[in-house]
Amino acid sequence: MRNLAIVFAALLVASCDAHASHEQPGPLYKVQDCSKAMVQMEINQCADANFESADHALNETYRKLMDAQTDQASKDKLRDSERSWIKFRDQECARQVGPREGGGSIWPMDMANCLETKTAERLRELHHSLDCPEGPNACAK
Repeated sequence: MRNLAIVFAALLVASCDAHASHEQPGPLYKVQDCSKAMVQMEINQCADANFESADHALNETYRKLMDAQTDQASKDKLRDSERSWIKFRDQECARQVGPREGGGSIWPMDMANCLETKTAERLRELHHSLDCPEGPNACAK
């Protein structure tokens, strides 16, 4: 009985380790170090470049996930959910960052950082679905 408990515990730890690796993937896109930027315009440009990098990686992963769909209905659902997510991301960042008017010279950086953060989260979700051993729709949680 004790051996069975040890085997079960080892399997549980291995399962948790495998799950954790999906939760914390390595860098999925290239991030520039913005700490060297000296003026706000450079900081804004760096933040925007990081968002663009995340967005490019998201688009690549989305295309791969779309190609992995086995039927048109699945492709339609993925397309519709991605369109809804983009609308949500943009509206949520607009809510969090606030209007550009009165936002000052830091507003572009704040908006780019928000967009990058949300895009990176979505990228991890789509990447997780794409890497799912049971198929791209089985792990879409």
